[in-house]
Amino acid sequence: MISTVTTVTVATLAAGVTLGAMSTVLLILLLASKEMVTADTRQALRVFGRTLTIGILPLLISFTLIVSFKVLEVL
Repeated sequence: MISTVTTVTVATLAAGVTLGAMSTVLLILLLASKEMVTADTRQALRVFGRTLTIGILPLLISFTLIVSFKVLEVL
């Protein structure tokens, strides 16, 4: 019973770390894409750059929470 609970807990923590890393990488990619697209002079690409904000904002909030929890773990 105890080994099952421990295994499930470790698996859940590993999944959380993986999702945190994936969301951080996705945030970096979206921010880089937005910078490249908004630097172009074409109007269609500038509009696309503004729509990338829809995906960036939730990822930015989750990144802030991840960093906050990691800092709290250290303290």
